[in-house]
Amino acid sequence: MKAQRLLIHLLSVLILILWGGVMIYFHVSGRVINYLPSDGLFRPLMLIGGIGMVVLALFNLLTYSQDEGACCSHDHDHAHDGPCGHDHGHASKEGTCGHDHSHDHAHEHQHEHQDGGCGHDHGHDHKEGCCDHDHAHGHAHTHDHSHGKAHDHEQHDHAHGILEEGSWIGRLVAVTILAVPLTLAAVRSPDQFSANAILNKNFYTPNYGTGARAEQFSLGNKMEAAKAAAPKPAAAKTDTGTATTTAKPDNAPPPGVAAASAAMADGTKKVNEKDIPAPAQESKSYGTFTLEDLKAQVPQSKDGNFILEVPELYYTGGDVEVQKVLTGQMVETIAQVLPEKVNNEDGHRLRIFRMLVQCCAADARPYSVPVDFGKKAPEFKEMAWIKVVGKMGYKKEGDQTVPIIEATKVEETTAPDNAMIY
Repeated sequence: MKAQRLLIHLLSVLILILWGGVMIYFHVSGRVINYLPSDGLFRPLMLIGGIGMVVLALFNLLTYSQDEGACCSHDHDHAHDGPCGHDHGHASKEGTCGHDHSHDHAHEHQHEHQDGGCGHDHGHDHKEGCCDHDHAHGHAHTHDHSHGKAHDHEQHDHAHGILEEGSWIGRLVAVTILAVPLTLAAVRSPDQFSANAILNKNFYTPNYGTGARAEQFSLGNKMEAAKAAAPKPAAAKTDTGTATTTAKPDNAPPPGVAAASAAMADGTKKVNEKDIPAPAQESKSYGTFTLEDLKAQVPQSKDGNFILEVPELYYTGGDVEVQKVLTGQMVETIAQVLPEKVNNEDGHRLRIFRMLVQCCAADARPYSVPVDFGKKAPEFKEMAWIKVVGKMGYKKEGDQTVPIIEATKVEETTAPDNAMIY
């Protein structure tokens, strides 16, 4: 019995170490970045939980020898002597809650009835002034109760937990369920989604005008928020009085003209107003957006390309003001690639995407934009990481304004440190 309990105890300890060890391993190896965001409490709590499980397992292992002293064991011998006799003897083992009880009861009742069959001896002596009755009653009762009981209860084994209850078949099933899936997941699970998983997340039916993360990745929204948070301009004194300075002069050109002028100045493209697409029904204006605003919030490469993430490019499809500025500008981005299966009859397009995570990898969804090569698109392995450089354009397709990169250079590259965007 002790050997069985020891084996069950060791199995419980090993399972705790396994669960805690896997959580610690994912954190130390860096694999956790593919599953949980860096901000918030998810990653620290996972590490703390893993350490806590290992500590609990070691504590249970070191304190196993104290389990025996916590249980009660009774030895009771029952021996019944006679119909009513009870002799209770409790012998308890040392170190438990044993009792030593001894009860001996002896009652003797004897009834002697005389005269008249009822065992009553009545003498009546009638005195004067009463009914001259002399009553004498003599009762003798004898009861003999002999009780002899002894209780012998063997030591009780107390079962605690799923592994200590039921048969060995049940225990093996429990160990398998607790250990095998976790081990296989830790060893064999890929740290990225498969192509089929991506396609099943409405990959080819994006809605560029809406999304839960627009406030974070929409260039127009971010600029408006920055302007709202900026301090009010200070008043400056002039010869004629007090005037308020403004960031933008009243005679500043419209955003589309500013974008065209900037594009012609750096020689990227000759832009005129007809190149700027008419806003789609779902495209909105989130306020005035200029080329200066774009430069203020988007870094540029040494070649002058605006370095944007795919979700930022994606959300420009819903902001007409940003579209006017970004049309014709050189951009570059790093993303994964899959074939384009919509509006690609001539085979000139590929689709690039990044996975955007709201809370954890379970809710990740792809944000994608098409890349047009103007000729037969090159072949890349599905899910490969590529770096794309090209000019931004917008095209009305169906009821949406689709942001499109007109590629000038594409090459395979290594995955970024964070394969998913948080």
